[in-house]
Amino acid sequence: MSYINMLNNTLTTLPKVMIITTSRAEFGVMYWLINSLQALPSIDCELLVTGNHLVPEQGYTIDEIKSEGVSVTESVEIMISGYGAPAKAKSSALGMMSFSDVFARRSPDLVMVMGDRYELLGIVSAAALMSIPVAHFSGGEITEGVVDDTVRHAITKMAQLHFVSNDEHRGRVIQLGEQPETVFNVGELGLENIRKYDTLTLSDLGESLNFHFRKPFILFTFHPVSIDQGLKGVEQLQVVLSALSKLTSTYEILMTYPNNDEGGEEFVSLIKSFHESHQTNVFVIASLGFKRYLSALKHCAFVMGNSSSGLIEAPSLSKPTVNIGNRQTGRTRGTNVIDVDVDEAAILEAVNKAGSIDFQKSLKSASNPYGDGFTVDRVIDVIGKISWPINCRKKFYNIGTK
Repeated sequence: MSYINMLNNTLTTLPKVMIITTSRAEFGVMYWLINSLQALPSIDCELLVTGNHLVPEQGYTIDEIKSEGVSVTESVEIMISGYGAPAKAKSSALGMMSFSDVFARRSPDLVMVMGDRYELLGIVSAAALMSIPVAHFSGGEITEGVVDDTVRHAITKMAQLHFVSNDEHRGRVIQLGEQPETVFNVGELGLENIRKYDTLTLSDLGESLNFHFRKPFILFTFHPVSIDQGLKGVEQLQVVLSALSKLTSTYEILMTYPNNDEGGEEFVSLIKSFHESHQTNVFVIASLGFKRYLSALKHCAFVMGNSSSGLIEAPSLSKPTVNIGNRQTGRTRGTNVIDVDVDEAAILEAVNKAGSIDFQKSLKSASNPYGDGFTVDRVIDVIGKISWPINCRKKFYNIGTK
């Protein structure tokens, strides 16, 4: 069943598209899409801000959204204090309750969400139970080291439209039973930033951080891992920080806080202690914001840690990534990625490779498996062909299994 040109338009008002953002990273990725949809005269585009955007410990990044001149329709607090699994489950439940009221009051014709954050599980569940169509970005991806996989695939099954970043991911969404004509390979949204955004110079970046770079620097982010049979999360970070301590004579290190997955609070404590011992060569910040992060990505020697940015955005800037541990296991990667176990000697060896002139030269002509940075135009094209209202009824697509 196709949702494109499926019905005659029967709405008497402009179709209302509600974009929901829950985190700094996600908003940065969706920035140009939000701008474009809010400027589109054929729809009424609303932006709902929730999740970590409203948490002071995560930088209260709703202020960043407003500073970019983006129109915020409403903010919805759903986060329960804490980093553990119970807090995540309760936050998701509160999201379901709160957005049930939001959806009833605002009556969106389409809800747009991106990715796999656990907060979205309750929000999208509310939409599904209220027969509100959902468009999902970045389905079909795999991250075996975290529970995000489960959330991502669950959202896929509750969505009517799917915008994926490559043909491999499109195939996985179809494998989950989604109709092929509802799954669109548009490329990764975050690459639009690299193509369009005016980044800061290295000098301006340092001035904005009150940290003046004197040596090549490593852009470092290390998130907790929720599914791992090896070292516990804190033990993993201790190994990684030990390796970093051996690098401060050669590199400066720009570190951002982890997300608020289980173990995040302990991670922050360890990072603060590491910073206190290495203040001359290490700068720590809760959130760079997407403009400064993209600027840091452009100017860094290489990316290090276990953030998806090293796999998705870094290839477009020909930046090496030292990807540590199994958080990103299963995710598509380009030739810029050096995968390494949580082992100090192995990490240092990978760093030597990432910093080598020969390896960095080899990336100059490498392609990015996540697209070319023209994603928004493709999404707008699909949105323009929708016949409203969208039918929520879904038919399972059988690929021939017995």
